[in-house]
Amino acid sequence: MTSPKRILLVGGPGYQLQKAKDLGLDVVYCQFEQDFAPGQRDLVDDVLLTDYTDWTTLRPLVEEAYEKWGFSAAVSLTEPGLDPVARVNDLLGLGGTPYEVSHRFTDKWLMRRRLAETAPDGLLPVAAELVDGHDSLVRFGEAHGYPFIVKPSNGTASFGVMVVRDRAATEPAWRQVQHLRSGSGHPLIDAYRIDRFVMEEYVEGPLYSAETFSFGGRHVVMAVTEAITEKSNHVHVGHAIPARLGPDAERAVAATAVAFLDAMGFRDGPTHTEIILGPRGPVICESQNRVGGALLTDMIEDVYGHDPMSMAIGWPAGLVDPLPERPAPRGAAASWLLLADEGRVDRVDGLATVEADPDTVAVDLWVGPGDLVRPFAGQWDGLGHVAARGPDTDTAVARSRRAAGRLVIHTRPT
Repeated sequence: MTSPKRILLVGGPGYQLQKAKDLGLDVVYCQFEQDFAPGQRDLVDDVLLTDYTDWTTLRPLVEEAYEKWGFSAAVSLTEPGLDPVARVNDLLGLGGTPYEVSHRFTDKWLMRRRLAETAPDGLLPVAAELVDGHDSLVRFGEAHGYPFIVKPSNGTASFGVMVVRDRAATEPAWRQVQHLRSGSGHPLIDAYRIDRFVMEEYVEGPLYSAETFSFGGRHVVMAVTEAITEKSNHVHVGHAIPARLGPDAERAVAATAVAFLDAMGFRDGPTHTEIILGPRGPVICESQNRVGGALLTDMIEDVYGHDPMSMAIGWPAGLVDPLPERPAPRGAAASWLLLADEGRVDRVDGLATVEADPDTVAVDLWVGPGDLVRPFAGQWDGLGHVAARGPDTDTAVARSRRAAGRLVIHTRPT
């Protein structure tokens, strides 16, 4: 017999376990063995330690756990866990997002194909093709102009994204594609198989994201976020809500996100949809069927009074009431990426001071003494985030940058 108050939770940060407990839920937790902390054992009914991205391994474990525990819903809040949870939904008839829909989000090529096939009103088209040798890069540039974007069809956090600026740049781009296909060597991308690459038309303009929660096909935009991007490598170093946009542009971004979710067939749960405000209007960059990173959950709760991570855990179990409309902001918040010089972490200064600051919303520090700091080439090479609040977005951004500067990560050369 299934229990409406027991869920299968796949991957993700450990603090989500406490959020599930705060909702009164029992949890069967599936996690990579190296990512499970012994202290989490008291928060769960059972633990499945496995590579949950391998369906042939995961399926029998899930079937056995379902027979034993009878969970009523499956949830994941991490990119590698989204498709496995969707497979569980299909296998056990749990409802929730099916694999066909989830995979349109996790595979950027399928997303582009879906949009091209459905041609939804209000969504501007973007030329896209799969990389198939060096010649395909040349052909795409000749057909659609330079610059253009090359990126893995899966993955996250801007990993492997390249800008091909001219004909000469196609050769190094092709070499990089081959390198990443053979194994990235990056310890934080091991959960993804980087094989297919997509070429996309380049759209000039600032980047925003719509943080949305869907209730049975009704999409509520909880926040529109401004992404502050490092131009040298297209990494999002800052995030701010509410975005500094005029009301017409803000409504256009929100409407684009809603039209996109309808086109994708998405009905339930959180999404983080990135949108470029280009010369022709809002253009879909990509989307994830999960809550956004960079402490967005904490910032949305602080500014809008709703925790999208708790909502994502509780909605499938029937513990969350639908939002009747978009929430109104109470001030603003922003987060900033933490960085340090390449090397081994020697010590971290200022953490206690930043955490005690009344303007601090949250701190998420990923490293400690002895950890390796890699060259700053992508989002994955950041060392965490610090978020701060303010009466307006300008003030919140300034405070988050100041807090990031006070949290000093000292390294020694390796």
